[in-house]
This record gives sequence, structure tokens and C-alpha cells, in this order.
Amino acid sequence: MARKKNSKAQGKWLWLKVTGLVMVIVAAVGILVAAAVVQVVEAGLPEVPSFQEYRERVPKISRVFASNGSVIAEFFVERRTVLDPKDCPENVKKAILAAEDAKFYQHAGLSYLGIARAMLVNMWRGKISQGGSTITQQVVKQVLLSSERTYERKFRELLLARLLEKKLTKDEILSIYLSHIYMGHGQYGFVEASNFYFAKPVSSLNLAEAALLAGIVAGPEGYSPIRRQEKAAQRQHYVLGQLAATGLASEQEVEEARNTPVKIYGGSPPTLGVAPYFTDAVRREVLRLYGSGSLLNDGLTVYTTLDLEVSDAVQKAVDQGIVDLYTSKRTRDGDEIAAKQKAGGRTKVDDDEEPEIPPPPQTVLAKPVACLADGKIEVKVSGRKAFLNRASLRRLALARGEDLDSFCPKQDLWVSLSSETVQEDGSKVLTVNAEIGPQVAAVVLNAKDKSVLALVGGEDFTSRPFNRAVMSKRPIGSTVKPFLYAAALENGVNASDTFVNDRICFRGAKGRSWCPRNYSGGYDGRTYGIGEALAKSTNVIAVKVLGQIGAGRLVDLLSTLGIPGAPKDLSLALGSVEASPLALTNAMSIFGARGKFDTPHMIDTVIDSSGRVLLRHEPRPSQPISRKTAASLRTFLRQVVTEGSAKELADLPYDIWGKTGTSNKAREAWFVGGEKEIVASFLVGYDDRMSMKGATGGNTAVPFFKLFMEYFKGLK
Repeated sequence: MARKKNSKAQGKWLWLKVTGLVMVIVAAVGILVAAAVVQVVEAGLPEVPSFQEYRERVPKISRVFASNGSVIAEFFVERRTVLDPKDCPENVKKAILAAEDAKFYQHAGLSYLGIARAMLVNMWRGKISQGGSTITQQVVKQVLLSSERTYERKFRELLLARLLEKKLTKDEILSIYLSHIYMGHGQYGFVEASNFYFAKPVSSLNLAEAALLAGIVAGPEGYSPIRRQEKAAQRQHYVLGQLAATGLASEQEVEEARNTPVKIYGGSPPTLGVAPYFTDAVRREVLRLYGSGSLLNDGLTVYTTLDLEVSDAVQKAVDQGIVDLYTSKRTRDGDEIAAKQKAGGRTKVDDDEEPEIPPPPQTVLAKPVACLADGKIEVKVSGRKAFLNRASLRRLALARGEDLDSFCPKQDLWVSLSSETVQEDGSKVLTVNAEIGPQVAAVVLNAKDKSVLALVGGEDFTSRPFNRAVMSKRPIGSTVKPFLYAAALENGVNASDTFVNDRICFRGAKGRSWCPRNYSGGYDGRTYGIGEALAKSTNVIAVKVLGQIGAGRLVDLLSTLGIPGAPKDLSLALGSVEASPLALTNAMSIFGARGKFDTPHMIDTVIDSSGRVLLRHEPRPSQPISRKTAASLRTFLRQVVTEGSAKELADLPYDIWGKTGTSNKAREAWFVGGEKEIVASFLVGYDDRMSMKGATGGNTAVPFFKLFMEYFKGLK
């Protein structure tokens, strides 16, 4: 009997040993299989980036700043600024931990309790609806994986979370989270959200504001403080409650935050877009230097030379000046009639004769059809339906004292093609610009350091983005004469020399005689000094002086000053060379800078998202003319204002100097001048270079400069 019991006990013990051994083997195999699976899955995981690698890869916003630090332009794919770990404010850190992961600094990337809870909920619901995610897991999901809800992705997320915790510090992981998360209204990360919602840097957020932002994370649209103020406030109070419950903030701090009013701004900086032609020129330069990828993704900080006060004065002068042109009958219609260029003699729209709308700068007449309820203006042009770009009516609305948004033109208008878009059904929609009168370009720079302070390239950037101030080269007319006389003084002519204003002829091409004439057409036979000759803009004396020193001397000086390609003949004395307003303004600035020259610049510094300086403007001045010559020309140019072609400026209480210019057939009207360290130019002319009957630099461009000075000095 005892043997039977002993035998049974031995059998049971053997069975237990076998079972235990099997279980150990199964467990070992399971562990090996699991390890193999983990190894296989890990091999296919994306590489975990360092914080610096994340900073470099993630799309960031690039910003352009005026000289006073105001934001004037933004370029981005995603509006994001990376928050550096060392710059993470304590209020933001507390609020986001209370809202999302209070034990973030205690766990190793995973919350096993949260995972277990999520698994039970998912099993109960029969689908994956919760993830039990820590901040580390959320970073993995947003930066390294997709947001799809599958067990495979969740497994990969868990593995990556542990790898992320090994490679990055907790502060780095939190900074990535605070930089990457979507915060509604096109804003990514807390830096941009703080700028957008509160118009303040993230470092300045109080606890109430930080709690509001932390509350948005759970549902950027549902908890928007702009669209759903009540929901946002409820979520904010929840976060504040969590701050107290988790001990991340004291009861007193939370109570103070509850009683702190939060003002929502919800907009762009007020200076954004104030100088579109200037910022477009800067944008083009940054693209040339670094490419579109850097501008749109790399978070560049671009500090420029734009002076907002100067820019505002220039823009006001252009706005008022084009209205004054219109009221003085300087219009496209009037100049078309005067020049007998009214589309081959037509005075009305002929639907049968014009099968196509010509591209700009050519123009054709259009007949208004209707001002529609949606704000569009329908016109009939060349037998086709088109829509008029409302912004191109700006000067007409201003001149008539009407609101541009509701202005409805009645008379026929000269128009040029703006755009032609193809709809989904294959139909074409034409948009045209009204061509009311000549365009205006303006440049203002500092004569001493050649920094561009302001730039306007046309009447309206939205309808006419072509930047005439930088990209348009036009004959400079008599504004060439200061350079001519400077070259003369540098090459043997004395400032006290005199010249007779009488008829002189030269043998030109094919043996033809060329006899230059003055603007008035006559010769008074008087003797002129250089100052008076420049003030009266006497062509004959300019040609005589150029003949005396040789055209090559002036060609070389102009080329040195950034105006290349001048013709090497006596016609150069009358301004046959072409230059952009920017180039001409910079060249003229030598007379306000004691003869010093340098390349004009609009960008002072470019910094990348890591704070590394990519570009810093470095002056490279040269001295193409002597200080004595520059001083003499400055005196002569003052005479242009006191007794010459720019006499309209003489009543201003400032030491203004400058030179007018009128090109052949009055196609361009110029004034370039300065006061103290400021030098400015204004160019007036049609894009197709149509003649402006009776226009001169004195009666057409000088008024713009006068308006600028009045606005800039506070006289208007």
C-alpha cells in the first residue's frame, strides 16, 4: 500500500517536472521568438533623430524683419518655430505636463498603467480607440510614424518610444513635442501659437495663458479660443485643476491663474505685408542665395534695412501722387489721344477687330458690363468676357473719394491682361488690369552706408507685382549730367570753367550732321558756369563738356557706379544710358557721401534656426570721385533746387539737392535727390513707354519727392 502511494507521488512529481520543463522550453522559445520579432521590427524602424537633426529636418517658418525688429514678411510650408530645450518656459512646461503627462519625468517613455487601461477599453469596444500615450509616444507618433490605429503601428510606437528615451534627454523630447504639435488656425507648436493667440513671445506667457494653450492640444478646433471661447475656457480650467491635483502648481498659483483675464489676439503682426515690393526684392535675393527649400522650410531669420517710417512716407507720397496725376489729366486715355496711339485710331471697343487680348504692357479698351454681388467687376474686352482686377482701380477710386471695395466703374477703360486660368470644366477665366495712368517707382536709401530704407515698385503689388524699382531699366535722361560734370572735374575741367550756350554740330552716322538742342529748342548765346548749366539742364553745354573729356571717361565712371552698358558716344550727355531706380539712386548717393560708393543692400543679416549666422553685410566702400568733386557737385545740385528745374522744392525748409531727368519724347520723368543722409528717386512712366505729352522731371516726378519730404518730415 505504501509502495503504491509512493509510486503515485513519484509519477505526479515526474509529471510536474515534465510540465515545468515544457513550460520553460515554451517560455524560452517564446522569448526567443519575441526577441527575434522585436529584432526584425526594430530593423525596419525609422532612425531616431537627435534634437539637432529634428531641428534641421522639420519645416519651419522664415521671417523677415524691418530695421526696428517688426515682422514684415513670413514664408513657410508649416508655420512652426522650434523651441530650444533651454528656452522652454516653466509655466508652459507645468501646463503641458498637467494636461498630457504629469509623470513624464518619472517614467521611461511608457505608461504601463495607461497601456493596460487602453487595452481593456479597446477590448471592450472591439476596436482600437485609445492609445494610453505618453508625451514620448506622441512624439514618436507625430514625428516618426503615422497616426493610423493598428496593433502593428502601436507595437512599433512602443519600441521607438524606448529608443527615443535612450537617445534624447527628457527636455529635448518635451521641446520636440512643444514644437511639433498642431495648435489650430495653421499654427504649429507653442512658439507660433503664443504669437498668434496672444501676440507675445512664449517666454512671456503667464500660467493662465499657458494653461489655455495646453488645453488646445487635445482638440485644436474644438477648443479654439477664437471660435469656441466657452469650450476653450472649460478646458483651460480643467488644466488648471490638474496643475493643482498633480502638485505641479500650488493652490494659490492656480487660483491666481483662474482669476487672470486672458486677452485673445488671434491675428498676424500689424506690420506684416506693409512693404510688399521691398519684401519681394528681399525674397528674391534669399532665393538666389539659398534656394526655395531653405526659405520655406529652414526657419531663416532675415534682418533687413527697411525703415518703416520712411517706407510709410514713400507709400503715402505714391498714393497721393498718382491721384494728383489723375486729377491733372495725366491719364492713359489722355496720353493715348495726344500721342495718336489710341489702338490704331479706334475710340471704342470693336468686338470683331480684336480677337485676342494683348499681353502687358500693351493695352486695349474694355467696356464695363456689371458689378456683381460677389464684388467682381465683369467687363467685355475683345469680344470676350473678363473680370477686372479691383485693386487696379485704386487711383481712380482714391481720386473720386470712393471706397475701392464698392467702387463700380461706368466708362470704358484701357486694360491689359493680368491672368488667364483654366477651370475644371475646361473654360477659361480672364482677369484684366485697368491701366488708368503711368506707373511710379521709388527708392530711398542711406547715402552713407547704402542701406535701402524703402522701395515701391508700382501702384499696387497685388495687381502689378512687377518691381519697377529694381527690375525695370529705363533711360535716365538728364540725371546723367551730375555724373558727366563729376567726370569732367576729375579729368582736368575746373569748377569755375565757363561754356557758351550756342549752336554746335557734329558729324554723325553716315555723314549726317547732329546738332544737339536744349529742351526749349533755342540757344541764348550766354556763358554758363557748370552750376547754372546743371541747374538749367542745358543740353548743348553737357555735350560740349563730354566732347572735351571724351565719352569713355563718363562710361567708365557710370560702370564703376553700377550703371554699365552706356553708349560710348556724345548722345550719352543727354541720358541715353539705362538704369533701374535702385541703381540710379545708389549712384547719385555718392554726392551725399563725400564721393564714397558701395553696393546697395537690403539685407543686413541672415540667421538659421540654430542661431548660426549665414550672412552678415560687410561694407566694401570705394572712392570713385574725390571728396572735393563730390562737394562741388553737391553745391551745383543744390542750385537745381534753388534756381533750376526742381524749383518747386525750394520752398521746403531743408537743404535739398537733386537732379531732374526727362527721356526722349517724355517717356520717362525722373527726379533723384537728397537731404542730409537720405537719397531718393522717383520714376514716372508707362510700362509700354508711351509718351507723356508735356511731362518733365520737374512737373511730373518732383511733386512725388516733395510729397515724400512733407510726409517724412511731418509737414502733411
